Amino acid sequence: MSKDELRTDLLRRRREMSDDARAEAAEAIALHLLVAPLISSASRVACYVSMATEPGTAPLIEGLLARGIEVIVPLSLADGTLDWAVYDPAATTTVTPLGIAEPEGPPLGSTAVQDCALVIVPALAVDHSGIRLGRGAGYYDRALANTTRPVCALVFAHELLESIPHEPHDVPVSMAVTPNGIFHVP
Repeated sequence: MSKDELRTDLLRRRREMSDDARAEAAEAIALHLLVAPLISSASRVACYVSMATEPGTAPLIEGLLARGIEVIVPLSLADGTLDWAVYDPAATTTVTPLGIAEPEGPPLGSTAVQDCALVIVPALAVDHSGIRLGRGAGYYDRALANTTRPVCALVFAHELLESIPHEPHDVPVSMAVTPNGIFHVP
């Protein structure tokens, strides 16, 4: 199956999930990550603000903030790259043409993820070698090309796959979190 066919199938399956199933998955993912040793010692974590059909990040972000951990979120730039801003739940947000809610706040620069204990990214699937299938725009591959920080993708349980077609520029993740637990890439 090609990347495009796999994306189409996974997006269809996400749309078919009930809101309750997505909410339960978001809570389970948050619980798994919030007890991870990497998080317990963190002062800053990068995380995305989830879209409707993605594994929800709201419970995770709330949990991080409740522990006094600063959360930074991506800002998409016109040139296809990402910048980062501190997440403030009270801040005004703007919805991008891609449908992503981004906070209005001062940008921190593209290298802000280097100060994070963990970089949490969206994915449609992750395979056993850490290859991440995104939506195809390449924002995260470009943003993470030079990061030395651990990268974690959030996926539903059926999206942890044995293998995914990939390209040389695809940046692998070091772990994936599903509602069933944390999968560390060997």
